[in-house]
Amino acid sequence: MTTNGNNTTASTNTSADTQGDAGTLAHLRESASHAYESTRESAATAAARASEGIEANPLAVLAGGIALGAILGALLPKSESEQKVLGPLGKRLSETAAAAATAAREAGKEQLTSAIPDKDAAKESLKKAFGNVVEAAKDGGKTAATGSSAA
Repeated sequence: MTTNGNNTTASTNTSADTQGDAGTLAHLRESASHAYESTRESAATAAARASEGIEANPLAVLAGGIALGAILGALLPKSESEQKVLGPLGKRLSETAAAAATAAREAGKEQLTSAIPDKDAAKESLKKAFGNVVEAAKDGGKTAATGSSAA
């Protein structure tokens, strides 16, 4: 009979353990379900905010994306095949950019030089303008003298 008593006690303990495991499992499932719902709601809220931000400032988002892409591109190491394929292209782009910068600088110098008159031309313009002022003053004086004597 002792054996039966021990079996009954062991059977009762196993039944209690199974019920405890089932309760723990149910609790874990409930926690996981709650975490899933919470994460899903947070993701939906974040997506809505991102959509509103993109609609409000599309150029800022574009600029940010370009900047992020440039940063990531600069941080990632170049592979050997990329260096083989893109190396000559990079050199050509650098040379073209340097030539364009030089051409722009020269064109700017030419524009400034043509906008600023040279010394002799400036003197001639001033003489001409001064001569016109003197002639206008003479004509004004003659008109005043003629007008005052006629009155």
